[in-house]
Amino acid sequence: MLQRLLLPFAALFLGPLGAAAQCTTSNATSCQCPPGQGTDCDLLPDMTTSWYAALNYLSGPNEDPGRIYVTSSTPNIGYGPLEVRGVDLNGYRRFVCGVDTFVVYDPSAQQQFACPNGGTAKQLTTQRIFHKNGPVMTSTERVMPQGMTYHPTHGHTHFDQWGIFSLRMQETGVTDPRQWPIVGQGYKLGFCLMDYHSCNAGAALHHCKDNNTTYNAGTTLTGPNFPNLGLGGSYGCSMTRQGISSGYTDVYSEYLDGMWIDIPSGACNGAYWIVMESDPLDVVEEADETNNWTAIPYTLTQQTPTAAVAEIHCDQQAFVCQGDQVELYASPGTSYQWSTGATTSRIMAGPGTYTVTVTGYCGTATSAPFTVTALPQPVAPTAAGVVICEGEQAVLTATGLDPQWFDQFGDPLGSGTSYTSPPLYTSTTYQVADRLSTQGTTLYGGKPDNSGNGGYHAGGRSLRFDALASFRLASVKVYAGSAAMRTIELVDGIGVLRASRSVMVPAGGSRVDLDWDILPGHNYSINVSGTTDLWRNTSGASYPYAIGSVASITGSSGGSSEYPYFYDWEVEVGGGSCLSAMTTVPVTVEVCTGVDEPLSLRGFEVYPNPSDGRFDLTLHLLRPSVVRTELMDLTGRRVHAEQFDAAAGQVMRAMDLGHLPSGVYVLSLGLEGRVFTRRIAIH
Repeated sequence: MLQRLLLPFAALFLGPLGAAAQCTTSNATSCQCPPGQGTDCDLLPDMTTSWYAALNYLSGPNEDPGRIYVTSSTPNIGYGPLEVRGVDLNGYRRFVCGVDTFVVYDPSAQQQFACPNGGTAKQLTTQRIFHKNGPVMTSTERVMPQGMTYHPTHGHTHFDQWGIFSLRMQETGVTDPRQWPIVGQGYKLGFCLMDYHSCNAGAALHHCKDNNTTYNAGTTLTGPNFPNLGLGGSYGCSMTRQGISSGYTDVYSEYLDGMWIDIPSGACNGAYWIVMESDPLDVVEEADETNNWTAIPYTLTQQTPTAAVAEIHCDQQAFVCQGDQVELYASPGTSYQWSTGATTSRIMAGPGTYTVTVTGYCGTATSAPFTVTALPQPVAPTAAGVVICEGEQAVLTATGLDPQWFDQFGDPLGSGTSYTSPPLYTSTTYQVADRLSTQGTTLYGGKPDNSGNGGYHAGGRSLRFDALASFRLASVKVYAGSAAMRTIELVDGIGVLRASRSVMVPAGGSRVDLDWDILPGHNYSINVSGTTDLWRNTSGASYPYAIGSVASITGSSGGSSEYPYFYDWEVEVGGGSCLSAMTTVPVTVEVCTGVDEPLSLRGFEVYPNPSDGRFDLTLHLLRPSVVRTELMDLTGRRVHAEQFDAAAGQVMRAMDLGHLPSGVYVLSLGLEGRVFTRRIAIH
C-alpha cells in the first residue's frame, strides 16, 4: 500500500494553486457554475472511468490462467469535488451494528469503535456537497446510503463497491457493453479515495475525457478545461476525509489486491471486452449518473480451453402463470440459435421446453432441455356491482378461493371474500381476481445441527455458497447463546448486499425465517451484522454440502474445518401463485335525499326519468357556479358534454338528447371540484 500512498502527495502540489486561490472550499469568488446555472449552484462531482488508463496504464491488463489484472482510473470531470467524510462537520461519526446505529462524537477519529455485542461494524459516511452563491461558499452533508468498510487498525475506511469489473462477450445488435453476456467478474471491495494524479500531470494525461464510455473516443481534458481545478484539495486516505478533487483522478493499479477479474475454468482464448464501472450502485450524488463506466477490447491468450459448453440459465424460478414469461439466457458465445428460432443471447419464454445452440471460441454445443413450467390458474371470481348514496362506503363481495381486490388502476387493496371501500362521492370501479397458490418442493441441506466441537461466537464469520439455479431460501436453524435481535445478510459474489433480515432470536435452537429469493451465482456469503453470539462449529465441517441440484455450501470464511451459525437450510424450489382474470365490480354513487331534506348545493333532480331524451335538470345552488355535465353510456363512452354558468337559487336547464339510442346512461354533474352522478333511462 505504501507504493500507492507515496505518489499523491507530490502530485498534489502540481495544481494551479495561485490561479485557483479564490476558488476554495471557503471562498467561491472565482469558482464557476455549470453553464446555464448562473452564480448560484451546487458544485457537484462527475465521476467517470478511464478507458485510456485501463488500456495503457502499466502497459494495460495483465493475464494469467484464470485471472486478468486490471487498473482503474476514476477521473472527476465535474465542477466540484467528491468529498466523503468519516467524521461529519460537527465532529460525529456513525456506525451500524445490525439494526442499531451509533453516533459517536470523535472529531479526530482517534477512537476505535466496536459493536457492543460483537459482530462487524459498518461505518456510515457523509458526502459533503459544496454550494456557490456569488462569492460565498457553503456546504451541506448527506448521509450516504451504503456503509463503508471500517478498518481501524489500518487508519482508514474503504468505499465499498467503488469498482466492479467484468469480462464480457460482445453481442451483435446490443450497443451497451454492460448488457453483453458475462464470462467472469471481479470487484474491488473498497477503495480509499484520494487525489492520485491531476488531469494536468503526465501520468494521467488522456485519463480525463469528456466521453469515457465510448472506447477510443472522447476529447482529452486538461487544466484549462476545469474552471474549478483542484477544488476540494489534498485528499488522502484518511479516517476523517477522503475524496477526488475537480480535475483529478484516483488510480488503483493492477498490482493491488482485488484488482482482477476471475475467469472460469474452461474459458477459451479469443476476443472479449473488459467492462469497468465506478460507483455502480449510485451511492454518490453527482452531476451525471450515466457516465461512470467504460469498456475496452481484450484478447485472451493464456487460458486452457476445454470442450464447448452450452447452458440455459434463468434469474427467476422458471414456474410461471399462463400468459406470463421469464427471461432465459445462454452461456456466452459468438452466436446463438434457440429452438424458438431466436438468435440473441436472451429470450423471453412462456411455459414450454427450450434448447439453445451456442457457438464460441471452443466450438459449438447444444444445451440440455430447459423447461418453463406452467402453474395452474384459477377461474375468475363472480362479483356484483352495488349502488350507494354519496358519502357511504361500498361493501363488495366475491366468490373464490382467495380473492384479491384492486382499484381501477390495478393497485392492490386487500384480500378476502369481501372488501369495504372508503366513503365515496363519485361512481368508480373496482376489480377482483382469485388467487391459487401451489406449494413447491422443499429441500434441506447444510450441516443438520450443531453437534461436535464449537461454541458461541462473537461474530465476523460467513458461510459461502453457490446458487446453481434460482431458489427461495425459506429458513435456517441457529443456536443462540442469548435472546437478541440479529441481522442476517446475504452478500453476492461481487460484494453487494442483496438481502437482509432482522429478527428477534431466542436463546437456544430456533428457526429463522428468511424468505429470500436467490439468483444463480457463485461465491455468495451469508453472515451476521451486529450482535452475533451464535454457535459456530470449530471442526468437523465437510464441504461441500449439496442442497438438491440448486445450491452447494462451499466453505467458510474461517477455513475448511469451521461451520458458522447457519444450520439445516430449508430451501423451496418451484411453486408460486397465480391470479385469475380480473372481474370488474362497478360502484354507482347516487345523490340520496331524506323526506324533509330539500335539495341543496350538492343535489340535483332529473325529470322526467325515464324520458324520451328530453328532460329538465334542476339545480339548487347557494351561490353562482360554473356547471359541467357529461353523459356516459354503460361502456364508459362519453356521448354528450356541456358547460354553463348558473346563478344562485333554483336553476332549471332543459336537456334535449332525443337523438341518443334507448338505454341506461350515467349523468355526471361537475360543480366546485366535486362530481355527482345520477342514472337516467332513455326509451
